Amino acid sequence: MESPAPSGGGQASPSLTESPTIVERSRESPARPRHESSDEWEVIQQKTRHRHPSIPQKLAALFYNLSFGGGIYSTLLALWLCTLLPPLTLLLAAYYAWVWLGAGMDAAKIGSYPKPLRRWALWRACAAYFPARLHRTVELPPGKPYIFCTHPHGVLSCGSWLAFATEALGFSSLFPGIDCRVLTLSINFRSILFREYLLLHGVCDVSKHTCLALLGAGKSIMIAVGGGTESLFARPGANQLVLRKRKGFIKVALRSGASLVPVYVFGENSTFRTANEQVSVSLLHRFQRRLTKLTGFTVPLFYGTGLVLPWGFLPFPVPLEVVVGEPLEVERFSGDEGSAEFQALVDCLHARYVAALTKLFDSNKEKFAKGEADLELVE
Repeated sequence: MESPAPSGGGQASPSLTESPTIVERSRESPARPRHESSDEWEVIQQKTRHRHPSIPQKLAALFYNLSFGGGIYSTLLALWLCTLLPPLTLLLAAYYAWVWLGAGMDAAKIGSYPKPLRRWALWRACAAYFPARLHRTVELPPGKPYIFCTHPHGVLSCGSWLAFATEALGFSSLFPGIDCRVLTLSINFRSILFREYLLLHGVCDVSKHTCLALLGAGKSIMIAVGGGTESLFARPGANQLVLRKRKGFIKVALRSGASLVPVYVFGENSTFRTANEQVSVSLLHRFQRRLTKLTGFTVPLFYGTGLVLPWGFLPFPVPLEVVVGEPLEVERFSGDEGSAEFQALVDCLHARYVAALTKLFDSNKEKFAKGEADLELVE
C-alpha cells in the first residue's frame, strides 16, 4: 500500500514478508568485538557520499544538538538574571516553586499546551540536512491510541524527534487523526523556559501515570524504549538494542489496551562516532552505566562533523529512514498486576513485540542498511 508523500519526503516501506532473524547475547557469552575504526569510518563515508548540506541546514542541526543542554542553559540564565536584576529573584523563586512543588508539572502530564513549534520551519531545514524520511507500512486507523516504540535511541535520537515531535516529515499527512505525544524524562520539565520549549512541541513526561492518562484520553505516545542506556551501544553500522528486559511499555499497553507500533530508525547509530566501550570492566563504561542509574540519562563521548571543519559536534549527514511497522493489537487487562496471569501476558506480548520488530528490521535492512550488522539484543 502506498503512502501519500509528506513534506519531508516520506514514503511507504516494503511489505513485511521476510522471516525474522535476531541475535541475542547471553550473560555468559563474550562481548561481540568492537567494529574496527576503519569499518565505522567507511560506513559513514558511504552514507554521506555526495552530501553537502547548506549553511542554514547545518545551523538547524546545530540548534537541535544544543537544545539537549536546554535545561542547563536555562538554569544558568536564571542565575545570571538574578545577579543582573535582583528583584527578579523572588519572581523566579516563585516560578521554580510552582514547577517543583505546585501544579507546574500538570501540563507535562496531560499535554494541555498548544503545539505551534511542531511546524517550525527550522525543523524542515534540520530534516533536509540528513535527509530524514518517514515511511509507513500500513495505514493506522484514527480514533484509537497507539504506543509508537522507537529503536535505536542513538546518541541524540535525531530521527525519532523529527518524525514524532515535529511535522518536518509529514506525520499528520501519513497518520491523519492521530495525536502523538513524545515522552521524555520528568527532570526536563523542571527548568525555566526549556520546559515551555518542550511543551510547545507537545512533549510530555514519561511516567506511567502520564502514559495511562494520555492513552486513556485517546492520544498516542512515542517512547524511545532503550533510553539513555541504549546510547552506550550506538556505533556506525551496529544495530544493538536494549530491549530484552524492557517491559514497562508492555505493561502500559496491557493496562490501556493501546496498540504497540514498532518503529526502526535506520541510520540513527551512524549520526555520530562514539567512544563507547563494550567491555563491562572499562572505567568509562562503568561510569556511564552508574550515571544512567542515578540520573536516568548518560553522557556518551561522541563527535561528528563541523560547520566548517571536517570534525565537530554536528551529526554526520547520513540518511535517516524512520520506518513505522504494523500495529500489534492488545487486549486491555484489568486484573491484578502482581498476578502470575499478568506476568505471563507481559512475557507473551513482549515476545510478540520482539518478533514484530525483528520482522520490520529484516524486511527493510536490504534497502536501508545493506551491509550492516544484524539486529542484536544486548540487554
